[in-house]
Amino acid sequence: VFPPTIYVDHLERSGDEELIRIWATANGEAKNWTSRRVLDPGNLRITFRQQVSTPPVATMGGTWIVEPAGEGTARVRLLHDYTAVDDDPAGLAWIEEAVDRNSRSELAALKTNVELATASEELTFSFEDTVAFEGSAKDAYDFVNEADRWAERLPHVATVRLTEDTPGLQTLEMDTRAKDGSTHTTRSYRVCLEGRKIAYKQTTLPALMTLHTG
Repeated sequence: VFPPTIYVDHLERSGDEELIRIWATANGEAKNWTSRRVLDPGNLRITFRQQVSTPPVATMGGTWIVEPAGEGTARVRLLHDYTAVDDDPAGLAWIEEAVDRNSRSELAALKTNVELATASEELTFSFEDTVAFEGSAKDAYDFVNEADRWAERLPHVATVRLTEDTPGLQTLEMDTRAKDGSTHTTRSYRVCLEGRKIAYKQTTLPALMTLHTG
């Protein structure tokens, strides 16, 4: 739903509170942090506070506020408060730009997706494939994790460019061959969770797609 968000992992859930780890882009950089959220459905509010931040952010919190605005309509406000590491002016400017850009993107995406969801349930297609093989779970995980070797291993992959500046957070750019011999380029962020799973979100998509995650 939210363009900046790559993946969210729920670490704890208890009543109306949850602890989540978020991987997302900010000013074109992939970041991750841990936040505690308090859900208040009675007052149509969700408050959040980062428990573990990533520089230049020292602290950050805020509130989602939904305000009924007539029959079938509502206004959503997204509030933030934050500080930068060592109160660095450059860090504050970076955070201000990231918060402004991501907030505008998230609010616009929320509006679009809520309106689409109420208009039609046929716009999102989900599926799941399962395959049995002889080998260990680690073998399967390593094959998917080692995407830099896919051009050697998968015939439809022409070239791969993989970077992992932060352990477990990969940027994958790939040229894929179609049946007619043409190629198209996709770019994805991938979150690799300690041998358990690999979650991905494409940010450069093939034709006809507006969203691709898995």
